[in-house]
Amino acid sequence: MKTTLFSREITYGKDDVAELETASIKVQLIYDKTLYMLHGHLPKSLWDAWIGVPYEIISSLYKGDNDSGSVFQKWIQSPSGWKCIGCERHCLEPAAGPDRHVSGEQRLFTFHNGIRQSMVLQAVIWSMYENTVLFQHFLGDEAFLDGDDLDTISAYFVPTYMNKQRLIDTCKPCKEYQEQNIRVFQEWISAPDLVLQWNGGLTEGRWMTGVYVDHSRFAGLGPYLKDAAGKRTYMQATVR
Repeated sequence: MKTTLFSREITYGKDDVAELETASIKVQLIYDKTLYMLHGHLPKSLWDAWIGVPYEIISSLYKGDNDSGSVFQKWIQSPSGWKCIGCERHCLEPAAGPDRHVSGEQRLFTFHNGIRQSMVLQAVIWSMYENTVLFQHFLGDEAFLDGDDLDTISAYFVPTYMNKQRLIDTCKPCKEYQEQNIRVFQEWISAPDLVLQWNGGLTEGRWMTGVYVDHSRFAGLGPYLKDAAGKRTYMQATVR
């Protein structure tokens, strides 16, 4: 069933907003915790290949030490509830190198939305979740993910893998993400169909909900319509 809107405005119930406000912070803490662990254990060559962004930049962004950074989590209101399918990170870093554009303040706006920065992280977290659940009896208090983490991942994360066999075995539809030689597979979560009629035009796509997290705090909603080509049309969020 498609919902038709005649203005760029999406209405959210108070309960949905309250859930997203709480869930987004829990999800953010798991992202931060996992990146810290990866930075401490991955060789630099693997970090550069998989993440591709200096940890100092991501760390300051996640921990709220960077006044110019924010996180944009991507959520879908699926038939089974709210699900987070990944995140984007917006931050500033010192400009350097021939392929960077230097601003007046010698800083570069960096938009991290690659497979390496988002989907690989999702796959790592989901793998740890499945293995922790499987071996929880033997791990005891030594498990990296605690009980609250497991509950958050179970409720809000989407199964994501570096190989699609697991999704094939469980008969789940999947979406493939590819960047250079990196491929990630995520269970396909249906999003509500949306038709937007505005300024005399017609735009069709899926209704997505962006959640802004700034300084490890909920910073608002950024709903958008994503069309078949991946183009976004951002809308206003109202609460009732």
